Amino acid sequence: MPLLKEPAISLEGVRVRALTLSSLDLEVDLAVKNPNLFGVTLRDLPFTVFCTAGGKEQQIAVGNAGSVKIKANASTVLAVPVTAHNAGIIGAITSFVAQGGIEVTVKGTAVIDCFVTSKSIPFAKSIKLTTKQLTDALSQKVVGDENKNG
Repeated sequence: MPLLKEPAISLEGVRVRALTLSSLDLEVDLAVKNPNLFGVTLRDLPFTVFCTAGGKEQQIAVGNAGSVKIKANASTVLAVPVTAHNAGIIGAITSFVAQGGIEVTVKGTAVIDCFVTSKSIPFAKSIKLTTKQLTDALSQKVVGDENKNG
């Protein structure tokens, strides 16, 4: 029986936080499950966000959940904000309008430290963002902006 069981990394969700003509703000929720009888440290969790538009996968943002301790036999969900500032946004917006949604893929590698060893765990998962999620995010931004001014 191995001393270190491999923690599981999963994509719990991607939410649209805001959309402008030049940027797309997302929140990427990553779950880290530690099946071990002892705590481990997530040293680093860099990832890249891709969208599929027009049949092509395009990189739109990068993020990193950073370092966090995960308790024994526990799960932690990390909400990581990322912002896209590139031409991929135009393809994403076009796909939103034309298809009523877009496929978003998050790919990365978690680096787990445990005692004197570390382990790299790659992960990748795709989910679909809907037009409703975009509309909800935009209406929340407008409501939030109105509250700030008034």
